[in-house]
Amino acid sequence: MTTALRDDRARRSVLFGLFFLSGAAALIYQTAWHRLLGLFAGADTIAAALVVGAFLLGLGIGSLLAGLYADRLSRRAALLAFALCEVGIAVFAVASPWLYYDVIYRELLPLAASRGVIFFVVFAGLLWPTFLMGCSLPFLSKAVVSEIAGSAQLIGWLYGLNTLGAGVGAFVGGWFLIGTLGFDKAIYVGAALNLAVAVGGLLLARGLDLAAGAVRRAAPRREASDGGVVWRWSLLVFISGFLIVALQIVWYRLIGVLLQSNGYSFSLVLSVFLLGDAAGLLVGARTIDRIADPRRFFFLMQGIATALALAGAWFVYWAIGAGVLPNSFVDRDIMSGRPGDVAMIAFLLLIVVLPASFIMGFSFPVVQKAVQRDIDRLGERVGLVQLANIVGNSAGSLVAGLLLLDLAGTAGTLVLLVAIGLGFALLQIVSAPATRWAYPPAILLILGLALFPPNRDFWRRLHGLTAEPAIVAEDKTGLSLLKMANPQDGRLYIQGHSQSRLPFDTVHAFLGAIGPLTHGDPKRVLVIGSGTGGTPYAAGLNPATERVRVIEIVAPVIETLHRYVDDKGRSGVDSLLKSPKFEIVVADGRHTLALDPVRYDVIEADAILPKTALSGLLNSREFFQQVRSKLAPGGIYVQWAPTERTVETFRSVFPYVTMIHPALLGSDRPIPYSREKILALLARPEIDGHLAAARVDRGELRKWIEDKKIEVLNDGKTVPARAPNTDFFPRDEYYLNRP
Repeated sequence: MTTALRDDRARRSVLFGLFFLSGAAALIYQTAWHRLLGLFAGADTIAAALVVGAFLLGLGIGSLLAGLYADRLSRRAALLAFALCEVGIAVFAVASPWLYYDVIYRELLPLAASRGVIFFVVFAGLLWPTFLMGCSLPFLSKAVVSEIAGSAQLIGWLYGLNTLGAGVGAFVGGWFLIGTLGFDKAIYVGAALNLAVAVGGLLLARGLDLAAGAVRRAAPRREASDGGVVWRWSLLVFISGFLIVALQIVWYRLIGVLLQSNGYSFSLVLSVFLLGDAAGLLVGARTIDRIADPRRFFFLMQGIATALALAGAWFVYWAIGAGVLPNSFVDRDIMSGRPGDVAMIAFLLLIVVLPASFIMGFSFPVVQKAVQRDIDRLGERVGLVQLANIVGNSAGSLVAGLLLLDLAGTAGTLVLLVAIGLGFALLQIVSAPATRWAYPPAILLILGLALFPPNRDFWRRLHGLTAEPAIVAEDKTGLSLLKMANPQDGRLYIQGHSQSRLPFDTVHAFLGAIGPLTHGDPKRVLVIGSGTGGTPYAAGLNPATERVRVIEIVAPVIETLHRYVDDKGRSGVDSLLKSPKFEIVVADGRHTLALDPVRYDVIEADAILPKTALSGLLNSREFFQQVRSKLAPGGIYVQWAPTERTVETFRSVFPYVTMIHPALLGSDRPIPYSREKILALLARPEIDGHLAAARVDRGELRKWIEDKKIEVLNDGKTVPARAPNTDFFPRDEYYLNRP
């Protein structure tokens, strides 16, 4: 082996390592930027889809333009271009917390009433870094590949290691950096990685000949049939990209419910998905030379991958029913960090997510083998294939997340996606007699599709139900299930969390009633979060209250309550849904409050578990400041106090704070709380009748008020918090990172 060849291989190995680090940085950014931009766009699923769509669109534009330009560059120039892209990403990343928070969120928030404006602003804010990220693979492919022989393997290794880095970045970012340092500092870590990659790239570029590999523009004209091959494969890659990301949406809903949708569950599913995809890419790159017919192999892989996705869901359904897996996922804190629970979570992900994502990972190197026939057009074809994959990813996210979950639910969406994958495989089986061996598995797969439980039965099983009645509702915003003990009583689960019950829990009635009973004239009341309706219903008990506005982010919760009433259920829910005093809005509470011009006499937040995903948006110092600005003079904010940090954060914002355990009352003026006055109000016939109609245990509620300890925590001035929950660092949401 010559010295030049050894040097080239060593340089290539270092570049592989640098692209790994680049992928890790990209996923750290994606996780953090998604949260920061969600403050402007909103935390609901439509807003999240707009942010993801803007992110992917920027990647696609970068991939397309870099692919068209890369073939004009020498290998050294392509490597320099890659390094400069990394510098550009790092520079932007350092400024991004200021841009996304101080400029877009704080200054442009009034524009967020329009979804179209939201997309335009988010796209503009993401275009610079995502464009440069999209440029990376075409430029680096041109820098690494010197001849067409073996190019598919090298490009597969590049993309595989980049995806492996992305998986590591998603895990380390979501499980360690954000929970330990906060979103802004996690972004700075990503910027440091990009700068390290850029320095490494610049150092390596010194050893490359500036003219080596330069394209001669007089290269032979491309044959039309050759171009047709590229476009046909791009279409196939689009469909494959659609399937894998649509399956990811299904996995996130499934695993998220079983893990009770907390701050870690999204990054956990994403990291396992990316690691499986990366493993498939790397194995595919290593074995690509053994695949004689890329098209046949590609078609079969789509069928096998979707079949494995169906098998994983079938296994969970069967295992819970058979007792192999516990039927108490929704009634236990499985994200506790206990070794047994960690093993259970790992087992779930290995069964449900990893196999299908691994098989899908084979697709990219197979496609590169099929399309890479001309070294002078290598970058262009890398860019086109990557663009097709990105557009497919975007379409999969939007169609599955915003349409299919609405129309068919999780189970129906999974069946449809598997049917598409099966169609791929059947096309190949029917056209190639040599694959007749695949008929028995295909028939088994068709039976698995036909017999897969409908959405209602699927979610009943995953909530530990057998013969018990339940009301199940699901759409793009989430999942709601009301377990019925009898026609009037039940327990509500939202995204796998046990939230509240019918008749209303005393704690919810207490949280709803305490603010309007304390305030002298609570005409306008706002409640964030509905649950079964206990908190907002109790918030309307004061005859002086003219309007109670209720904001609920998960639409199926309201559908569940309507169906409960249609089935002759009462418990106050009928009044909540039909009385003109109550206005129910399905939206993101924080986002809606920020755009609401009304000043309220009382604002309340339902008892939101601090471990819930995105709960930090409603427990942060900045949110409390926003609430304070939306209170009328002398208005009162009522907040459940689940942690000592919540109390400290609350005290750092409101100059007057009274705690009637477990409720915090905050105001800009002295709080006129009087136990005797409240007990007297509860004895009034109209208030007692309001509570009685909902079967609230008035005796227990009175005893709560009589027995609860009263503490005046702030009496005219705020108290700085030592380690508050903030928008950049929601410490309580990332509870596993706390000692």
